[in-house]
Amino acid sequence: MSNVVITTSGRADELTEAEVLQATQLERVWREPHGFWGWFQAVHHTTIGKRYAVTAFGFFLLAGLLAGVMRLQLAFPEAHFLSPDKYNQFFTVHGTTMMFLFAVPMMFEALSVYLVPLMVGTRNIAFPRLNAYSYYLYLFGGLMFYAAFLTNTGSDNGWFSYVPLAGPDFAPGKRSDFWACLLRQVIG
Repeated sequence: MSNVVITTSGRADELTEAEVLQATQLERVWREPHGFWGWFQAVHHTTIGKRYAVTAFGFFLLAGLLAGVMRLQLAFPEAHFLSPDKYNQFFTVHGTTMMFLFAVPMMFEALSVYLVPLMVGTRNIAFPRLNAYSYYLYLFGGLMFYAAFLTNTGSDNGWFSYVPLAGPDFAPGKRSDFWACLLRQVIG
């Protein structure tokens, strides 16, 4: 049995049995895992880049819902749809989501993780498992951020966290601290 490969120069080369075996083994190693558990084990840059994009778009939709509720509050004078504290939480979570859970991950992580290895011509990104780990930090950090918001422990100091709203007079308790820790996990 002859193993003939046509090279880019148009020349036909003969592969040895060892080279065919090696190519088969490498194909098996590089293959994306299948099934539910395989979904968590995938480390290829295109897969992780797509996950960043889909997750960022999901956070974008959540931020859009928060913006709609804030617009509903501002649509009528003296509306009491949201309390001032809840409105500040909505404003903070919306702004934080748009900047740190949508814009930055979409522009930098999603596009660069997906495109840079393709532009350079490599098979995968450097440190692919670390790349997958950073995606999971982003995902679970964002989910924890929204869990804090839903349990009424979300930050209420604005997405920029400037004083005076972030100072001890206007932000008592641990809300701002939790916000800072989560942001460090998400963008860190």
